[in-house]
Amino acid sequence: MHFPGGSEMSLLGLLTNESEEQNMMRSLIGLLLLAVAAPSWAQKIVTESPNRNQVIQVHTALNHLTVIEAGEPVVTVATGSDAFKVEWRGNKVFVEPTEPNQSTNLFIWTRSGRLNYELDPAGPVGSMDFAIDHPKPARVSNATTQKLKAPSSNNAVSDPSSNFSEVNSMLEGRPVEDEQLKPVKNRVNVTINEVFEREGTLFIRYEIRDDTRGAYYPRVPRVMLLSGARSFRSLVGREDIQLSERESERLTFRAWTPLQVLRGKTQVAKIAPGEVTSGVVEVRQMASPQAPRVLRLEFGPDGRGVVTATLIL
Repeated sequence: MHFPGGSEMSLLGLLTNESEEQNMMRSLIGLLLLAVAAPSWAQKIVTESPNRNQVIQVHTALNHLTVIEAGEPVVTVATGSDAFKVEWRGNKVFVEPTEPNQSTNLFIWTRSGRLNYELDPAGPVGSMDFAIDHPKPARVSNATTQKLKAPSSNNAVSDPSSNFSEVNSMLEGRPVEDEQLKPVKNRVNVTINEVFEREGTLFIRYEIRDDTRGAYYPRVPRVMLLSGARSFRSLVGREDIQLSERESERLTFRAWTPLQVLRGKTQVAKIAPGEVTSGVVEVRQMASPQAPRVLRLEFGPDGRGVVTATLIL
C-alpha cells in the first residue's frame, strides 16, 4: 500500500496499532471503574475490645463524623488539639477534623476505665473509620452486688461527709440508653448513666455538663413520678431510656408525685463552662400501677430555665 509523501505502512502494522489502542482504552475504563468502586471497599465500621494498654488509630475525613460507641456511658474525654471537634453524649463520642494535616491523641474515660486513640490527619472519605464500636464490659455478678452494704438513709442530702465512692461502687446496675445524639447548645445538659434498684430504693447515677458560657452550681435534683404520661411515641418497650429534650417538652401527664430523696451528691459544687461532673441521687421508690414508670429529675436553673432529665423505667 502506498501513502502520500513516499511512506509505506503495511496492513499488518495498521492492524497492530488499532489493537493496541483498543487494549489501552479497555485498561483506562478498568482503572476508572476501580477508582470509583475503591472507596466503598475501604470505608470501615470496626469493633474493638476495650483495652487501656492499647492505642487505636482513627482515620478521619473533613466534613465527616467518626462515631466511637463505648460499651457504657462516657464520663469525660480529652484531646490534645483544637484541630478536632470532639463531643459526647451518653456512650457515644463524635469526632470531626476541622483542619487538614493535623493529628492528635484522644482519651475517653468510662466508669470501667480509659480508652486511648491516635487521631490521624484527615484523609480521603474512602479510607476513613465511619464507626468504632466497643462491646459492653463484663458486669459484676448479682451475688457480689448483694454483698455490698446499702448506704444509710439517715444521712443528710448533699452531706459533704457522704462517701461518694461508696455509693458509686454499688451502681453495678442497668445502663440507661440516651436517644438524643448531641447535647443542646447553650444549656446545661444532664445524661443519666445507670440505675440500680434495691429493697425499695432507687439509685440514679448521672453526669452534668455545662455547655453555657457561665458557671453552673449543681444541686441534688428533685425526683417526681409522672402518672398517666403520654408521648407522641409509645413509651411501652422503652424501659431504661432517657428521653430527648424535644420529647420531654412535649410529654403530657395526668399528675406528678414527688419521691422522697434520701441523699444525693455531686463530685464538685461548681461546674465551669465546658466541664463535666458526676452525681448520684438515692430516692425511695413508690408503688405505681403504671408500666413503664416515668421519672423526671429537676436540677437548678441554668439561665434558660430549669434543667431537667426524663427517665423511663
